Order: sequence, then structure tokens, then C-alpha cells
Amino acid sequence: MTIGGSYAIVPIMASRLARRGWMEEQGFYDLFALAQAVPGPTTLTTAVFVGQQLLGLAGAAAAFLGIMLPPVVSIILVSLLYGAVAGNPLVQGFLQGSYGTVLGLVAALLVRMLRARKWRIHEVALSLLCFAALLLFRSWALPIVIATVILVRLGALAWKS
Repeated sequence: MTIGGSYAIVPIMASRLARRGWMEEQGFYDLFALAQAVPGPTTLTTAVFVGQQLLGLAGAAAAFLGIMLPPVVSIILVSLLYGAVAGNPLVQGFLQGSYGTVLGLVAALLVRMLRARKWRIHEVALSLLCFAALLLFRSWALPIVIATVILVRLGALAWKS
């Protein structure tokens, strides 16, 4: 079980796969990026993609069960106990303290993904433009993502010609 969702667990998944020699970090991050484009939970989709790449359908099924069963069981247990301890200052302190940990894990993910990729100048420029647009317009990310996809496609067409 993690606090912070999929982005908090991604660096752990990447490092364990690489450390065991099952997959290069860049290959993992490519699958993670692809999983974000598919509807559904990113961690689950990433795990299923990795499992399928490593062991086919059996790997995908094992990854699905391995990702789904522990949190489902944990959430059921926590929900049964939380009402009894919700007002406890130690529990509240733990939850408050976990916010910084989650932020650190997400920042570590960003740094690792940035380092794992060989960046070209137009990719850096496009990334900075998207980031600036998100900060400036404070809008829903989907229009910015769609605009980015269009720009990338136009750039690819221009590059080929």
C-alpha cells in the first residue's frame, strides 16, 4: 500500500525492475508514459504492460493480481479500523507527515525520468511551453495535452519533409 498514488510507487517499480535486470529504466518509463495515455489506473496499467512484455499473458495476469490484491485487502482493513483511530493525534500526525514524503517521491520520479531520457532541444522547449501553459492558464490539462499532441505531430511531419 502506498500513500500518494501511482506517482509515488513508480520510482520504486523502475528501480526494482532495473536492479533485478528484468528491464532497463528507460524501457520502464516508456511503458509508464504509454500507460498514462490509456484510461484507468496508471500503476495498474503500467504493471500489466510490464508483465505482458516480460511474460506475456501470464505475466499480465500476475501483474494485475499483484497490483490489485494488496491494496484492496489493505483498504478493507484500514476502513474497518480507521473510524476507531481517526481522532488519534498520532494517526493525524502520520497522515500530515506523509504529505512531504509523497512530494519527495514524486519529485524523485520527475528527476529520474528527466535523467533517463536523451532530450532534444525541441522536446525541452515543448515541455517548458506546456508547463508554462498549465501555470498561466490554470486550466484543465486535457486541452493543453491535445494541443501538445497536435504540435508534436506537426513537428514530426515538418521533420520528415
